[in-house]
Amino acid sequence: MHQLVRLGRTGAIIGALASVADCGGSDLLLPSESRPAEITKLEGDEQTGAVGAPLPDSVVVRIVDQRGTPVSGQRVAFTPGQDAQGALVRPEAATTNSDGVAQAEWVLGPAAGGQSLTVSVDGNEELSATFQAAARPADASRIEEAGGNHQEGPVRSELADPLEVLVTDRFGNPVEGVPVGWTAEDGSVDPATTVTGPDGKAATVWTLASSVGSQTASASSDGLEGSSVSFTAIAASGGPRRLIRVSGNDQSAAPNQELGQPLVVRLEDENGNGVSNRAVTWVIGSGEGSVSATTSTTDDNGEARVRWTLGPNSGVNTLNAVVSGVGFVTFRAVASSPGGSGGGGGGGGGGSAGPARLDFRVQPSDAEKGQKVDPAVQVAVLDRNGQVVTQGEFEIKLELHGDNGGKLHGHEREKTRSGVATFDDLNVDKEGQYRLRASSDGLPSIDSDVFEIHERDGHGKD
Repeated sequence: MHQLVRLGRTGAIIGALASVADCGGSDLLLPSESRPAEITKLEGDEQTGAVGAPLPDSVVVRIVDQRGTPVSGQRVAFTPGQDAQGALVRPEAATTNSDGVAQAEWVLGPAAGGQSLTVSVDGNEELSATFQAAARPADASRIEEAGGNHQEGPVRSELADPLEVLVTDRFGNPVEGVPVGWTAEDGSVDPATTVTGPDGKAATVWTLASSVGSQTASASSDGLEGSSVSFTAIAASGGPRRLIRVSGNDQSAAPNQELGQPLVVRLEDENGNGVSNRAVTWVIGSGEGSVSATTSTTDDNGEARVRWTLGPNSGVNTLNAVVSGVGFVTFRAVASSPGGSGGGGGGGGGGSAGPARLDFRVQPSDAEKGQKVDPAVQVAVLDRNGQVVTQGEFEIKLELHGDNGGKLHGHEREKTRSGVATFDDLNVDKEGQYRLRASSDGLPSIDSDVFEIHERDGHGKD
């Protein structure tokens, strides 16, 4: 009985094999043959899209077994690579359909550049396919300062470093091709419009205005957060160009007495800005007086001052303020004994002494070409004690001297009133540096301080 069961089983096996033989054996699938053997990328590779946005096409794979037959019902996983941090896949895992196909939507991560996504067979991570995508920046969202702020330079000079801004998307990626407009509230910028490069940056060059102190410029781009971007710079004075008298001239006091007001000079650059921290030397010219300091230093406004004690004798005293490499200006004062003819203030004289010399009471100021020199130039007639000669009438003539060939226009001859001639309509027709020479019959001529004529609309209007 046991043998028959065994034979029966053997016969069943033989019968099964015979059936397979009748079918040719082509439909027999052994367990190892139906397992996933190959994964193929069908769609979605090598796409380009914006960061943080879905790619246009889904990522699609097909799974087949060793015989190339689609494997349905197979679970696959979609995993962003290390270069795609923050990317999303919907769904993160899928099951193949009857054609062995699985797919998912890929939302790129926030970093611009190359990103990758790996699709692997569940339970067999070695069986995988990797997709690549190029992530471009999203639309421009923000503009910010990227360099060139808080510089310092001489007036009218280009700053050493360009002004720079950075334009980014909402994820901080640089955005190329964004127009940026530049404006200088002080000075000028060149160019006035630029476009961001591949690094998201745009730049311009800032030339400072002619006035010292804080100056501002700005960059803007329509619709961007942070617009406009402000830049500041400190404009320092240029090199010293001229020394001028400010106050303290034509005072009087008793011999050996200190004058009531200090003597003040101002050192300026070519734009009229005060030059600080420069030495001014005070040199006695005549009268044997003394000064409180033989050298003083210009302050933040370019001014230096000294106290002057007159000499022991009555008469005119002179003192020179000197800046090396620039020039000098002369101060005059009168030492007058009590009751003497030289006493009293600057407006007296009363005819006690005749005319002895001329003096520029108001020096010519810088002006634009063809525009009136303001304030009006004044020339006084003084006696030998430095007092204004108020009695009588004197004709004063002005001549223009300089290297640029300019001509003086206006009334070049004026008569004194109370000892002072006023020239209120003078102008010069060509830019350059000049002096005025004043003369009157019987008196020595004198020259004014140097003054400058600028191009029209140029001086102080950067």
